[in-house]
Amino acid sequence: MSLSKKRKVDPLFEIGQNSIVDNQKLANILKEQYNGSLVSDEDSSDCFKFTSSPFKVCTINNILNEESAVGLHNELKEMEFVFKENDLLSLHQTIDLNDIQSNFISKTRKFIYTRLKSLIENVTGSTFNDTIDLHGIKFMQHNNLLCHSDCLDTRHTAFILYLVPKTWNSEFGGTLDLFSCDENNQPMNIECSLTPSFNTFSFFKVSQVSWHQVSEVLEDEIRLSISGWFHSDEQPISLPKQLSLPKSITEPIPEDVEILKSWISLNYLNVEISSEIQLQFQEDSEVSLEQFIIPEKYALLCEELTAMKWKEIGPRNKQYFKIPEEPLKTVSEFMELLRSDAFAVFLSHCTGLPLSKQYDDPDCSEFSDSPFGVLSLTLSRWESGFYTLLHDQEVTDLPEKLHIFYHTDLYEEYDVDAGGYISFISHSDEEPLLVVPPQNNTLSLVFTRPDEFGFTKFINSKLQKPYYCFNGEYLPLTPLAEMNSNLESA
Repeated sequence: MSLSKKRKVDPLFEIGQNSIVDNQKLANILKEQYNGSLVSDEDSSDCFKFTSSPFKVCTINNILNEESAVGLHNELKEMEFVFKENDLLSLHQTIDLNDIQSNFISKTRKFIYTRLKSLIENVTGSTFNDTIDLHGIKFMQHNNLLCHSDCLDTRHTAFILYLVPKTWNSEFGGTLDLFSCDENNQPMNIECSLTPSFNTFSFFKVSQVSWHQVSEVLEDEIRLSISGWFHSDEQPISLPKQLSLPKSITEPIPEDVEILKSWISLNYLNVEISSEIQLQFQEDSEVSLEQFIIPEKYALLCEELTAMKWKEIGPRNKQYFKIPEEPLKTVSEFMELLRSDAFAVFLSHCTGLPLSKQYDDPDCSEFSDSPFGVLSLTLSRWESGFYTLLHDQEVTDLPEKLHIFYHTDLYEEYDVDAGGYISFISHSDEEPLLVVPPQNNTLSLVFTRPDEFGFTKFINSKLQKPYYCFNGEYLPLTPLAEMNSNLESA
């Protein structure tokens, strides 16, 4: 005998007495667990799973009957998916499923909008409005979705109905990773990973700490799902606090020009060659100098970079890579070279930009008429899973900038399909303005204007070995004092 009187429902979704949707006792157990008054219950273990940390996630098993789940899967996989890719994601998405009238999709939509909506309102103690987002999402091999909170406008509760192959396991990737936070609610480390399972339904409340990601799909399988959000007219959730990333803003270090000869290939110190480089840079706003440092120094640099100890740096909603605990001798000397005024003079000859007060060229106003100074210099190690994301700028009125990238210790034939390239975009263009791939022993120079920004694309499992990058930025000296003040007060 049923523990509670069951409502008359469409036979398509009649899934038995163990269904939490139709069994009031199990629904009450879920509500008690969700609100912390019940730790666990053996009777519910086959029906749903509950994760309480780092934030609450509930997964309901066998949400549809077998026929419905298979039919929904078959209808969804026949739909047209549009590939979407940017700094945050790489995935395939359907149009809004609210507009689709096929058999199983229509009935699933009605099921979610009525019985599941009512269940989740009861469990969470919330009231949803009539707005519900609903899309089909497909992650193929090497697709992923990086760290985000889902906080946007009136979104209240996120949900996913998984339609993955029944053989799916954690080795396939595509896990829903949940992040722990620091004292500022910034995501730092993966605390829990949930593996998708066929015909399960997961949901969680959107909040300032609901940081999560979909890890890279590692196998040649399709992670298929229906995803969306319930919305509410309750007080909108405030966006997580955006903290400034620490940067050291300094002017070039005085250094004798002879230091260049001990590092840089002599070809680039030739006046005629530097003039040719400048013409190319002023035409394209970018240039790459291959075989940049001499072989002896390059070999020492690679040896030390491999031997050094590294530590991970976040927060994961902005960046994820490694920085050195303490640079070794040759690495430190190379960083001093990049910070030196002698190097700034060299770059001025290559670009026509006034990067040093010692560079006096009447034609150097091609890009800017204000002297430049070094904004920052970062040494980083790059491995599979690493990235940087676009985010709100710490200083919104940044002027034009010169970016420098020096990559080292890569395989000779780097596979750009592995990611790791630096992509530059603007607010007015959908397509990247420029893509700079990592190249061994190559110095890349890129000039950007105030509405142009760059990010390092997520590195997937195709990467064969870690590599290293020295990344610096120059900008006009005029706002340095103001920027230092802003960063100190952040």
